Amino acid sequence: MNENLLLNLERLRVKLLAFPSAEMSLFDKAKKKYMGLFNPEQVEFANDKPDVLMFLSGGSERIAIESVQEYRFYLILASKEGNSWASATEVVAWMNQHNIKSLLINADSPNAANIVEDFYHAKNGIKRLHGQRLGVVGNSSDWLVASSVSPFQLQTRMGIEQVDISWNDIVFDEVKQVAPDFTSLFGEAENKAELLESGKIYEGLASLIPFYRLNALSVECFPLVNKTGHTACLALAKLNFDSIPSACEADNCSAAGLMFASEVCQTIPWMANTIFVDGKKALFAHCTAPVNLLSSFKIDTHYETNKGQAVAGEVKADVVTIFRFDNALNRVFITLAKVTGRPKLKTACRTQLEVEISNSANSYFINNPFGNHHLILPGNRVEVLKLAAMLLRMEIVE
Repeated sequence: MNENLLLNLERLRVKLLAFPSAEMSLFDKAKKKYMGLFNPEQVEFANDKPDVLMFLSGGSERIAIESVQEYRFYLILASKEGNSWASATEVVAWMNQHNIKSLLINADSPNAANIVEDFYHAKNGIKRLHGQRLGVVGNSSDWLVASSVSPFQLQTRMGIEQVDISWNDIVFDEVKQVAPDFTSLFGEAENKAELLESGKIYEGLASLIPFYRLNALSVECFPLVNKTGHTACLALAKLNFDSIPSACEADNCSAAGLMFASEVCQTIPWMANTIFVDGKKALFAHCTAPVNLLSSFKIDTHYETNKGQAVAGEVKADVVTIFRFDNALNRVFITLAKVTGRPKLKTACRTQLEVEISNSANSYFINNPFGNHHLILPGNRVEVLKLAAMLLRMEIVE
């Protein structure tokens, strides 16, 4: 984790709750017992403005409700000792009646420490999103009829400012030199002249970052390839590799998801098309991917146009987390899937992944998908994504 990220991290504030006349020894005993639950670099005990409410006994309900604020989200810890769970249950019911979201977990669960740490990363990730700027180059592709988020929603729901940029503002022909780290990353490409053109596109897009003070990009790709015969696939793969969340097709909904995961999970996902869903099998594919998520890759042509260059890679993961937002940023779909194959179909985009999904995920994809593009993270990142979504007061669909 870099120094700038560490400087922006805030500790979680934990409030210990017990009946009003409880002696200090009860609190001291709890701190000692749950020492392993809280990382001292991530957590501090506090009486005001808590993020976490930890119930130690019954009779603490009034103190708890005086400590919380409407429209916020709280992590609640309790156990089977001293009527603490009973007290927490009453408070959760009161919170639900007063527009306050919460998650109640067992403080003695082996997974409790992981949930607290996930909450720490989720809270800080959401905080860092506020004030970020997303550059959208061109217009949302015509076929994204269900996926465009209004800039107002993007700003109010996630704190992200959209900056609209015309392709005319980028002059690729003026690029005189391509960074060596671009050509070395894709050095296996056989067509070196085409690699240079991809590099010019990378340099042109990368120049937008400091000029417009951007944190992320979403690029309308097809006008570029139709006009010049060259693609942005390698450029986007390199930008994501550079830790700049970069989406295709000027899809600002997916771009918001990339930015969200980048901050919350410290990983930029792979943005992919939903190619096919049949029973428990789902197939995803796209012509670009963050190359750091791939065990290996080759350079191929762009699938739809058979022009330019694209990434044909193999995602390195045994399980993946799949998610996406709806276009109002009110709901998020999150599911865990087992990797079952990395096919190389000629009738789909170049990087492909086959997974096994749950029955509920199948129902989502068949009956109520939020759109085509989905974001895929290696590993199980379900809990931290859920906690971040709860902080944003999103409805979670599984």
